[in-house]
Amino acid sequence: METDVLIIGGGPAGLAAAIETATRGLDVTIVDESSSLGGQLCQQTQLIRPLPSVYQPMRGFELAKVLTEQINDFTVGTLLNHRVIGLYADGSVGLSDEEKVFPVKAKKIVVATGAAEQAVAFPKWTLPGIITIGAAQTLVNRDFVMPGKEAVIVGSSDFALDVASQLLEVGVEVKGIVEKNPAAAAREKEKTDALIGRGIPFYFNSFIKEARGNGQVEEIDIEVNGEILTVSADVVCIDGGRSPILDSFYQLGCSFGYQKELGGWIPQYNRQFKTDRENVFLAGNAAGISQQGALLLTGMIAGISICEDLQTIRSGEAEEIRDALWEELKLSEYKDVWEGRTKHIEKFSSPVLKDQFIS
Repeated sequence: METDVLIIGGGPAGLAAAIETATRGLDVTIVDESSSLGGQLCQQTQLIRPLPSVYQPMRGFELAKVLTEQINDFTVGTLLNHRVIGLYADGSVGLSDEEKVFPVKAKKIVVATGAAEQAVAFPKWTLPGIITIGAAQTLVNRDFVMPGKEAVIVGSSDFALDVASQLLEVGVEVKGIVEKNPAAAAREKEKTDALIGRGIPFYFNSFIKEARGNGQVEEIDIEVNGEILTVSADVVCIDGGRSPILDSFYQLGCSFGYQKELGGWIPQYNRQFKTDRENVFLAGNAAGISQQGALLLTGMIAGISICEDLQTIRSGEAEEIRDALWEELKLSEYKDVWEGRTKHIEKFSSPVLKDQFIS
């Protein structure tokens, strides 16, 4: 099988890259382990903003539908329930549907594999009923299943507070939000204020001392400023943050650098979102953890850069579009994330600092 552009990952960034390349006449193939396109957007009911200027603010599942409908108008092949397993000697990418393995020869590759949630470990944290916030969101918004009747949220990021609100909407009682720091981690203060206004207690400078239960979690001990508070709960949703999924980059032989503001280890890349491996680009959370609008913009920039390389768009026009997208990206990202991204790119561009990256 041959294609102009192989996109690994059918989430928002991968779809954005597909739209930019397919609309300019390139043959595009998306491969994704899931049975549908859209990634985590499909189970997100919260309003997504800011978005790139070509989109109006909308809920996550609505954005997934819009992006999917856009690629359906062009020559975009989809290989769902497939995963990348490695490279052939001739540079082809090996794909598998768990029954057969076959090669795909691509002129350009975009890796948009997203991010994985990290756990928060504490005694008995493996009891049934202790899940990640992403799993809780999937159960509620995709599977229409209440994960429990009484919930405790561990962590207070924007995502965690979104999930807390979604649990409340379906009738789950949120018994409290446990945060190890002295203030909520959410960047959008109105989310914290909204939950406090609904009577949800926040336990700051706190952590889970232990979970208990017979066959599943039934109660937890929270250490709050040196004192132990026991709370009944049949579901505990933990938010340990997210880190980029890097497996495909290892298989493709990319080099990495560490950037705390972007989620830890990430591939090195330049302003075109091109890695140090010939013909390999990246986009989305794989290029650094950020907000949904920013993830779309990284996919759009990668797509424009590929079109420039394959000469379906003139270099001058590509640079003009890319400059505009970078300006939007700057406005879309939190200050520390933006500074981390620009610092990461500067390292890759500097002959002296480039040695800090590892293969």
